[in-house]
Amino acid sequence: MNDQSWRWIWLPDLGEGVEQFTFHSSPVGYDARGSVAATLEGAALNARYLVETDVAWRTRRVRVAIKGGRLLEIFSDGAGDWSRGDGEALPELDGCLDPDISMTPFTNTLAIRRLGLKIGESAEIEVAYILVPELGLRAAPQRYTRVADRLWRFEGLDIDFTADIAVDESGFVVDYPGLFKRSV
Repeated sequence: MNDQSWRWIWLPDLGEGVEQFTFHSSPVGYDARGSVAATLEGAALNARYLVETDVAWRTRRVRVAIKGGRLLEIFSDGAGDWSRGDGEALPELDGCLDPDISMTPFTNTLAIRRLGLKIGESAEIEVAYILVPELGLRAAPQRYTRVADRLWRFEGLDIDFTADIAVDESGFVVDYPGLFKRSV
């Protein structure tokens, strides 16, 4: 695979804000970076994230930094074992292959690409859910169903949430109704 880079902007469907996103592919994997400036329930959010994966879309590193100094950095072996930056194991995330960072639609792309489902197929997975700005971390059950060529149904199984997510030809979110829409 050749080195390639993409840049997009996602806007929230509700409220004020913007996410500037950069994605880079190389022969060894993928690097995604986002910078979010938004207002959530009247409070300003300024945060950055980094997600690194191997070429099979298995996450290896996640870093979320909130302006003001709070930071969460976790690492995965790509097989469902997670640890903090200092090496402390995170057994509560055992079996989670993908992260889901609440402030970005990008992390849906990780499951979509890794699962590689055919139209009509679905899969239940556990993700390492990162709630921003709190930087809360927990395992969360989710289901992805490929409804059409570029349409996926996402279900948050522990929160009774469903959304039909439109993606581009590469599996990147274009429209996440009620939450995000890609601008550029």
